[in-house]
Amino acid sequence: MLKISEIFYSIQGEGRQMGRPSVFVRVGMCNLTCKGFSESVQYEGKKIIGCDSIYAANKAFSKEWIVFEDSKKLISEIEQKGNGNFDIVLTGGEPSLYFGNKVLLETLKYFIKRHHHIYVESNGSVFFDFNEILKSLHFTLGVKLSNTLDLKEKRINIKAIQNILDHAKSVYFKFVLNQEMCKDGSGIAEINEILAQVSGSYEVYLMPQGSDIETLNRNIKFLLPLCLENNFYLSDRLHIRIWGNKRGV
Repeated sequence: MLKISEIFYSIQGEGRQMGRPSVFVRVGMCNLTCKGFSESVQYEGKKIIGCDSIYAANKAFSKEWIVFEDSKKLISEIEQKGNGNFDIVLTGGEPSLYFGNKVLLETLKYFIKRHHHIYVESNGSVFFDFNEILKSLHFTLGVKLSNTLDLKEKRINIKAIQNILDHAKSVYFKFVLNQEMCKDGSGIAEINEILAQVSGSYEVYLMPQGSDIETLNRNIKFLLPLCLENNFYLSDRLHIRIWGNKRGV
């Protein structure tokens, strides 16, 4: 079964494709918690802490997820949301948890044949085997750093990262940093430790931690000099600046 948290049409707010019209397919379930991002919600009488997509990552929200058992229904839903030759962003949660799912693979194959660009937003910690469908996908590797508070051995999987670099159509890294990691140098040190262990063609984006404009503004000014010093790219979170921290945008 393919569990989907939400499907919506918007612009890509982050990274290389920022500003491009896209249909977002957000899967339910993740292998990380990212409690260090400190997004807190009250749900059914319980306080749940995680990332700003906690409603897709935490199984406590699973009763809200839509289960697709037929690719035709999912294809129809995506086509109804999009307009023209839109991009598709497969996000989550962690999409790679479903790369053996028949419904998802059939859906990806359908849109690849129709020349849609498909981008996967993955944390890069899950190893999977590439088939011809997956080799046609572009990957954004949001490898998680220590600010997530997840254990290093759980969030960093060099074998999985290298596997994606070896087989995906294209890859870029997107690292989320806060000002403390910029000031003490730990952020760049962690990034360089990861990059030193992999090879291949990729770009590196730094993105500020935060789900409100005030926090983004506070963190992004510390990222800029690091980008210039290390020849990295700077990513904003455009959707947060336009709509705030809302679902479905």
